[in-house]
Amino acid sequence: MLNGSLVVFLTVLLPFVVGRFWAYQLGLYGLYAAAAVGLGLCWGQAGFLPLGQALFFGFAAYLSGFAFIHFLDHPVIAVVMLPLAALAAGLLAYVIGILIFRRRGESGAYFSMITLALALLGFQVATSWNSVTGGFDGLKNIPGIPGLDDISSVYDLSAGVLLLMLALCRWLRHAPVGVLWRALAQNERRLLLFGFDTNRLKAVAFGVSGLMAGVAGAIYAPEQGIVTPELVGFGLSADLVIWTAIGGRGSLLGPVIGTLVVGSLSSQLRDSFVYWEVLMAIFFIVVVLAFPQGIVGLTAPLEPYFAARRRLREPITVSPRAAPERPALLAIDAATVTIGDVTLLDRLSLCFNRAGIYCVIGPNGAGKTSMFNLITGELDATAGKVMLDQVEVSGLEPHCITRRGLARKLQIPSIFPDLAITDNLAIALWSGRASGLALLDPRLRRWKSPMLDELCRRYPFLADAGRRAAALSHGERQILELAMALLTEPRVLLLDEPCAGLSPDETATLIDALRWAVGQLRGAIVIIIEHDMAVVKELAQRIYVLHNGGLLAEGDVAAIQASDKVRAVYVGAEK
Repeated sequence: MLNGSLVVFLTVLLPFVVGRFWAYQLGLYGLYAAAAVGLGLCWGQAGFLPLGQALFFGFAAYLSGFAFIHFLDHPVIAVVMLPLAALAAGLLAYVIGILIFRRRGESGAYFSMITLALALLGFQVATSWNSVTGGFDGLKNIPGIPGLDDISSVYDLSAGVLLLMLALCRWLRHAPVGVLWRALAQNERRLLLFGFDTNRLKAVAFGVSGLMAGVAGAIYAPEQGIVTPELVGFGLSADLVIWTAIGGRGSLLGPVIGTLVVGSLSSQLRDSFVYWEVLMAIFFIVVVLAFPQGIVGLTAPLEPYFAARRRLREPITVSPRAAPERPALLAIDAATVTIGDVTLLDRLSLCFNRAGIYCVIGPNGAGKTSMFNLITGELDATAGKVMLDQVEVSGLEPHCITRRGLARKLQIPSIFPDLAITDNLAIALWSGRASGLALLDPRLRRWKSPMLDELCRRYPFLADAGRRAAALSHGERQILELAMALLTEPRVLLLDEPCAGLSPDETATLIDALRWAVGQLRGAIVIIIEHDMAVVKELAQRIYVLHNGGLLAEGDVAAIQASDKVRAVYVGAEK
């Protein structure tokens, strides 16, 4: 997209081109655009759609207007209330996000409908609480910000707020947390299994969007001199969604372009064209159908000419994890898992009490993947428990279990397809090493490790910085996901059919890489589900055979091959 310098230049030049009246109009819609930028962050980046964004805009506007009216004799206090009102809106959004997202997977229609209901509730409160909000008439005669009472200052102040929100959003997009938000939108399960609290990541994104809307709303009150219930209702929320969609929700400037172009034009058509709503509806449908990326998608061919040049920076090497004092210990104790009337695991007991490679085999439906889901916390045990390093992890959230030193490769390659290969690998490096405020530091995107260097040497395509993961073949995706799991340097590594879909040469190379990695992980337990018996014979130090959710047999390769019970199950003599 256009680089920052050009955006600032166009912002400064605009009022001289369009005149004072249109500059005033664009100043008003510039505040709406700041709120739309926050909406774009949630919808276009993190992948969930708030339908009540106006709630935070109007909430901050009421707080700000109330402060300016009641602290008219203390202008310093009134101005201090501006950032406090914005922060209050952001905090409200964050708390709402925490409450909604505490349940797994509630970021789709459920979330959108709750935010819509909250906006409708906010409108009802604003129209009914006459003593505070002024009812239908709203808060009137709100004093302006000292020194900024002139009409020409409206555009300057709004433009400054908008540029500030764009700068904040741009920084967040390039920081590790921005990468995690985009990964969240593509594959939440994969991110969860890297130990990231996806619910908190969504709540933070929602909180930031509320903060952006709050900043705009807090400025709106003294700038316009009036705050009405419409600012917290569904009407403005719907407009913000439409403007963001038309402009392009996946782009930084898309919500701004949609708001300034469509919003300001609709305000003019409202007074001069009876069927303006019909015209805008047709325009919206055409843009959404013909240009899925919005208006901003039309500028994609020009992007190479305007993109800011980035300096290549030296990578930062992170040290390998400290060697554990003792080998990992994983035990499943009489675990039963049922879903409805279906029993997935039936009093299964397994003990992995020494470092090495274990293979789990069995016919389809034997419970192998269910066992992995139990270990990672994605399935809850009806009875029994799972112990990791002599600590019970049953009942913990998947990201909490992962942080204890567990990594998993899924049966079907699970990556972040729309991210670059390097970002996929970076997320794995951050797993267990970076959290909290560290995710705001863009330098983390330059991390590398000795294991990453070796993996890139073995598989050169992993070092292709400009290539998206979606462009990889099936075999390359298998290798990428395995590399991501290895980069976490886990104590327990779960691999679900890592060689599926690989050619014989790729399988041989992967077996060699696994042997090397196990030596590097020092004391780790590697558990592999595999149907390719040639791979099992090459890697397994001990084999467990599952059948009907329980343990059928265990032993080394020779013992399993000689087992009558195993042969009977595999040839179909038993059901």
